[in-house]
Amino acid sequence: MLKKILLLGSIGLSTISFAKYEPWNFTVLEASLIKGNALPNGWGTSQKDVIFEIQGTTRYNLLDLYWFVDRSNIFKSRSLSDKNGVDDNYTYGEISPRLSIDGLINKDLSIGPISEWFIATQFDFDNVHGKSKYNPEKNEGLRKYYVGIGNYISIPEMKYLKFDYFKTNLYARYVDKNYGRNEDQWDGYLFNIAYGGTIYKFENGMRFGFSGWLDYDFGAKNSSKADIQTHDSLQWQNQIRFYLNNNLSLSYTYQINNHFSQVDQYTSNKNNESFGIHYAIMF
Repeated sequence: MLKKILLLGSIGLSTISFAKYEPWNFTVLEASLIKGNALPNGWGTSQKDVIFEIQGTTRYNLLDLYWFVDRSNIFKSRSLSDKNGVDDNYTYGEISPRLSIDGLINKDLSIGPISEWFIATQFDFDNVHGKSKYNPEKNEGLRKYYVGIGNYISIPEMKYLKFDYFKTNLYARYVDKNYGRNEDQWDGYLFNIAYGGTIYKFENGMRFGFSGWLDYDFGAKNSSKADIQTHDSLQWQNQIRFYLNNNLSLSYTYQINNHFSQVDQYTSNKNNESFGIHYAIMF
């Protein structure tokens, strides 16, 4: 699974800069075809995969929304063992709405480099149900809810690098379903960073951009499976993208993994790379 393979920056937002609250609106939708090599897997051997992803970003007055859905093994390779078994597709998604605190109280709360504050939420889900090859116990998959505080941070422009957005979120996590681990309770926290920008623009409109994200899960409690499960997990992804025009782009991504899926077994600590082709539209 390529979790959040191109968060925000990968959907072509490098022309948009986030600042303090103002009532402005846009929506970006993108479809991606991603070829992943040596993907991390806490429940089996590392595999190659081809993933279809759709994602979107919307800013509508107070609302700052990001979401994505990944569908793995879209060509149904019988040699690929994904989380649901050889013949099934694995679907994973996240929905991350944030509500501007600046907008709610109609005041500029910027301080130092922080340009805007948000009430931040997130919902993670997948389509696993019942028994599966790497989860032999009966389970109802993944359902996690997050709530916390977020912001946008203004990064000064550098000579050869311009950040178009930089945001952070700090969440408390409520676990509804998690393959049988610490369910129906508050369990741990998530610190998230996401960023993106421009490296170089050509006169003909083509350009090189970059984006990245970091997820650090921590504070998970012990459980009956504590021998393989961990209290923390870190994924850090960076991407270079070449924009052929405003719609079509190509990407190379490298991701660092530590305790992927909050387990310490199989290939949960294996780094991975991927290549993608993307088509985005903006409203």
